[in-house]
Parts: sequence; structure tokens; C-alpha cells
Amino acid sequence: MARGSKTSGVRGPNSALTEFLRVEGITDGFRNRRNRQSEPAESVSASPDVEDEPQPVTVNRRRGRGRLSRAVEEEEEEDVDEDDEIVVMRSAARTKRRLARRNGDGPDSDYSSEGSNFSEDDNESKNKKFGEKDECVDCENTFLISVYSRYDDARKGYLCEDCHEELKKRERNARKNQLNARRKRKKMASALLDKAEVKVPSLQDVCIKKITQNIDDVDVLGDIGQANMNKISRILSRNRSMNSTTATLFLHPDLKTLELWDCSNVDSDALNKIASFCPQLESLTLFMCGHLHNDNLKYYNAKLPHLKSLSLNGPFLISDIMWQEFFEGDIRLSQFEVRNTHRFGNDSLISLLETTGSNLTSLKLSRLDGLNSAAIYELIPHYIQPNMLKHLEISYPTDEDLITDELMINILSISGESLTHLNVDGCTSLTDRFLEEGVSKFCPALTSLSMKLLDQVTDAGFSRAFDGYSFVNSGGLIDVNLTKCTGLEDGAIYSLFRHSGPTLVELNLNSIYKLTKDFFIQIFTDDLNPKKKALKEAVEAAKETEREAEPSGTEDEDEIQESPQKYFSEIKLPLLTTLDVGFVRAVDNEVLNLVSEKCTKLKILEVHGNNRCTSRATVREGLLIIGRQSDCM
Repeated sequence: MARGSKTSGVRGPNSALTEFLRVEGITDGFRNRRNRQSEPAESVSASPDVEDEPQPVTVNRRRGRGRLSRAVEEEEEEDVDEDDEIVVMRSAARTKRRLARRNGDGPDSDYSSEGSNFSEDDNESKNKKFGEKDECVDCENTFLISVYSRYDDARKGYLCEDCHEELKKRERNARKNQLNARRKRKKMASALLDKAEVKVPSLQDVCIKKITQNIDDVDVLGDIGQANMNKISRILSRNRSMNSTTATLFLHPDLKTLELWDCSNVDSDALNKIASFCPQLESLTLFMCGHLHNDNLKYYNAKLPHLKSLSLNGPFLISDIMWQEFFEGDIRLSQFEVRNTHRFGNDSLISLLETTGSNLTSLKLSRLDGLNSAAIYELIPHYIQPNMLKHLEISYPTDEDLITDELMINILSISGESLTHLNVDGCTSLTDRFLEEGVSKFCPALTSLSMKLLDQVTDAGFSRAFDGYSFVNSGGLIDVNLTKCTGLEDGAIYSLFRHSGPTLVELNLNSIYKLTKDFFIQIFTDDLNPKKKALKEAVEAAKETEREAEPSGTEDEDEIQESPQKYFSEIKLPLLTTLDVGFVRAVDNEVLNLVSEKCTKLKILEVHGNNRCTSRATVREGLLIIGRQSDCM
């Protein structure tokens, strides 16, 4: 009997393709239904009401049967039931609704009425075919629509080629202006971070910038001066462009002072070249020198016999033993600075003091976790020579209890006569005694004082120290940093101004949040102002009343000073060029105006965190204000 006979019911094997089509339901009956579903859409699209509508394209499908079983074929042909009719009806209904919306007579035709931007004219203009004539919505000239014609949604029409090019040109200019504005804001922000203004650079600055861009060819310029070389070095360090190659360009045999402020990309071999190329070197400064190790320091000891000053920041590869060997060598330093290393330990400091303590004129120790003994710090006043030390920095000790009032008073009693720069940042155990019994008694030549984070110094103690300091130091301080000395108030800063106001050049009052707006207004207001004269009379009257109320001979001056109203005389700050009042919330636009008017030499004013300082403040030209929120918008 033949395969596939209806009477036998036996089916032979099928091909893989035939079996796949059968499993997926792709049979002759399926294809017939698909053809019947497309017929209503064809008949509707051929109606005279929609002549302009594009005719749907009918795809010719191959109707090969493959090797399907006749039994399956007959079963599929008889399977045209009500579901097929529903599918056909739904398809016809969707087509009808779509055509009705296009003609504007269906249920969605409300979109063409009021309250909507859609209209028949817009639809007509947008659906014009390529090659048709149209009128440009810009210049009103007639042109042929092409695939490159641009439709203007705002004016509901096409643009001609000339108008399209003009529009593209305007858009390019707008993007270019936006990009230039962004670059300008970025440049201004960068200048603010560098505490500088955006202005026309000098010819010298332009030349130096060009040299830094072509630093590899700097040798062809010959001798350009050590000052300019130092400036180029600083620029390269700031741009993180200093490396093993560029560092060697600053070396020559007659060099006596070398400052490399970013050695993070300078390897050990390049650091050795410093001693090879510069045998006459007397002062060496290497910051961020993480590649400096024991062999380099040993090589410096052997090859730099004239070295007197050494400043290192981050030499964490040099061991404690190597430090001792270096100090015990032939070099006798008079200035030594080391920062940010945990390997400079107690024995290293003892070795330094024993070998060079009597010659030291500058000693700077900062963030040295290896120095963890108070007894070692107490050796400093025993080794330094009286009235020899000019610069002293002991900052950010690993434990606040290591640096005490007694230690600092001891050191100042020996070297205070010659001391000009004192830095005790982060020594948070220091109190009023450090100022009253140390600084105000033993430091007549002091010009720079930095005491960040000394939160145990009180307003009354600071005031007493500086009220009596004028008997010792009549010249005044030039640079004062009181960042986060949160115990200070108006009285302390007023005492500082009365003592050092005529000489102050740089002042940092960042985060002294107890300062009041009334204090700033009074010190920058003329004493002859009527309001200020009335305030002075009221304060004096209040003090007189308090004295009369007290029993005779029991007046307490401190209690008399504590009055709700305080009077401050006008202060002159003729030399002040840099002032930081960040996070002093009393500073607002009114205070900025007064500071700008009264401090005529002021060039940089920092107001970070003071949200009432805005661009509405009226300040003079040449005053750079850093930290206003409005400048970053």
C-alpha cells in the first residue's frame, strides 16, 4: 500500500523542515487564513475616499507544501471557524478607525478642534510627498520637497534649501556659543581654585606657559634665570607634569637651591641625578617624594657636602635606621623639615638633635606617627641653642597629649627671642596658658602664628594674651591662622586687631562661628558715626550702673565686660591682602561691602559656606571673592 494513503492511517517519515513547520503550526490552512485577512484591508484602501493614501504592498509568499501529510492538510482546511471570522472583523475595524482619524470624522477628531495643536492643514503639509511643490514657511518661496527638506514643527511647514542651511548655521553658532560659555565658566572656576583672576596674561607668563608645553626642548633657550626656572617647576608640579625626564632639565652644576614640589612621577634613578648633577647644592626641597628610598639618602650624604637645608614630604620608604645614619654622617643641617611618614621615629629625632640640634635655625615636624613619646619631644629644648631657632613647627602629632603647654612654654622660653614663625596646628591639648605664659612673654619678633584646631583656647584667654602682648611685641603679626579655634569670639579677634591690625597681611578666621555681624559692622564703621556714638554712650552708661551696683572694692572687670551691648572702636587694616571668613555665618552682603570699602589692599576674600554672600554684594574692582554659591551656578 502506498505511503500516506487515507485508508491506511499510516504516515511515513517527514523531513526536518516539514516537521518544524508542523510543530510551529505553519500549514497550508494557516497561510490561507493569512491571505483572507489581508483582503478586507486591500478593498478598503482601494475606496475612492482615500485616493491619496499609499496602497499597501502585498508580499508574495511561497506556497510550497513540502511533504505535508494529506490527512493533516485536509484537517487544517476544514478548520476555518468563528475565530478566523473574528480576527478578520477586528482587522477591518482597526483599518477603518485609522482611516477615520486621518480624515477627521472619527471619535478622535476632537484633537483637531480647540485645545489641540493638531489640524488638517498640519497633517496635509506634513504628509506631502517628495517631488511636490510647496511654499517655504520662512521665505515664502516655492520649492520642490526632497528627502533633504526639513519640516519645521514650530511653524508647521517645510523649509527650502537656503532657509534650511541658514537654520543649521544658526544652530551651529548656538552650540558653539554654549560650548564657549561652558569653557569660560570652567576657566573661571579653575582660576578661583588657584586664587587668581581671569585676565590678560603678561608676556612673561605666556612665554613660561609655552615653555612648559615644550619642556623637552627647553635646553635650546640657554640660561633663562633661576627665578623663571622655579616658576616653571611650580607650574609643572601643579599640572602633575613633573616626571623623571623633565626633572633633569632643572639640574646644572652651579645650582644651589632646588625645589621640586611634586616628585610622585620622579623615580629613584632621577632623584640620584640631583646629587650627580648639582654637587654645590645647599638647599633641597622634595615634596611627594614617595620614590625616595635609603640608597638615595645615602647617596646624598656622600655627594652633597654643602647641603644645609633639607625639606622632605612623604619619604615613607626611608627607614628609621637610615635616618640615623644620615644624621650621623658628614652633613650638618641647619634647616630640617620632614612630613607625612611613619618611619621617622623616636631614635631618628634623638639622632637629629644630638648631631645638629645646636645648629638648627628651622625645625618642622608634621604628621609623624613614629614620634609617639612625650619624653622625646621634651628633649628639644635641651638641644637647641638659645635664640637660634627662627622657624618652629610641631603640628598634627599622633597623640594630642604629646604636645603640652609646659613643653611649648619651655621651648619658647629658650628660643622665643629669635622666633619669627610658629606653627602648632593640630596640637589640640594646648590651652590659654600656651598664649599667656608662652607667646605673649617670650616672642618679641614673632611675625607668623598658625594655631589651627586649638579648640581649648578661650575667648577671654586669647584676649588677655594679646592685650598684654603689645608690651613684648610692638611690631605686630603679619600672618595669623586661627582656623577652627571655635572657642574664640568677638573679643579675641578685636584684641588681635588692636595689636596687629596695622601689620596684618594674611588672616584666616575660617569656622570661628561665634563672630557676630554687629562686630564686623562696628570695626569697619567710623567712630564719629551718630549711631555708633549713641551706642558707645549707652554701653558706658550700662557699665557705670553696674559699678554703682557693686559694693566698693569688689568690682570684677570680667563681669563688667559681659554686657548685652558691646562697643568696638574702628579698626584699620591697611595692609590686609588675604582674608578667609569661610563658615562665619555672620558675614553677608552688607559685611562684604564694608570689608571691600575699608580694606583697600584686600585682593582675596574667601567666604565658603556663607550662603548670605551673593553676587548682589557691591565690591570694588580687583577684589576676588571665592566661595559664593552664586558663582557656581
